[in-house]
Amino acid sequence: MAAQYEEIARDLRERIVSGEYPPGSQLPMMRDIAAARAVSDITVRKAFALLAQEGLIYSRRRAGTFVREHPDRIRLTVRHRQIERDGLGYYSGAEVQHWRALSHPDGVITKVIEAPTPADVADLLGCDAGAVLTVRKRIIGDPGNDSHRQLADSWIADWVASEVPTVTGDTGFGGMYDRIEDWASRPLVWREEASARMPSPEEAEALNMPSQGVPLLRLVRVTELPGVTPPAPSRVVEVQDIRMNAALFAAGYPLRRGQSATWPVAPATSDYYAAEGNTPSPHE
Repeated sequence: MAAQYEEIARDLRERIVSGEYPPGSQLPMMRDIAAARAVSDITVRKAFALLAQEGLIYSRRRAGTFVREHPDRIRLTVRHRQIERDGLGYYSGAEVQHWRALSHPDGVITKVIEAPTPADVADLLGCDAGAVLTVRKRIIGDPGNDSHRQLADSWIADWVASEVPTVTGDTGFGGMYDRIEDWASRPLVWREEASARMPSPEEAEALNMPSQGVPLLRLVRVTELPGVTPPAPSRVVEVQDIRMNAALFAAGYPLRRGQSATWPVAPATSDYYAAEGNTPSPHE
């Protein structure tokens, strides 16, 4: 049996999703809901906290509680994950060609520091978690829209910092990738993983997004330098940790056919549904 606060949250959630309480509208006061349901203010407060955690509502100091614009009801900007290039150098996706590097709160545009490597980044770089590496920290965004921005931390492999020292300072026209390709005389390649997590207070402030109820879209991009001749292995050059507001942005990837799905395909030889009593396949 659901607790009273869960029942209240369910009722309010249904009203929000149905549009009875549209985005931007104010919810009834907690004390009014408590009186109508004959429950304590604490019970209603727990229901509101649950909806805030889900990203459905937010509070304004001395103003009340309001329905948040939610990703399910707005058109997200799809960030197409493809490397492009123009006169300024490489960038990821046509949607952000006009984006530029923005200043940090202290006025610095690119912070180049030495810092302990996060465990997941270290794993991709092939170094020990906590190893001190060079990281280039940037805020990149739309100069005309304060909420359209991303954080981008470029963790540079130790061997790159040693062989191409310009990546630890002013990289000049084209940036870090151009300097590495100039040095190697061959092109870099990229791969990327997408995930989500809640932002830290510092991340939320830098991205001009709520500190609660809205997750980050996190894209971890791995830059590799292919071997000179196969089967010489690729070397990881950099891992870039990109974070943006998941209420505003989605990542779009092409779905390519794997080797097993090369056209023309062989005829299917079994029925997905028959074995499980017409239960749809998890592949669909």
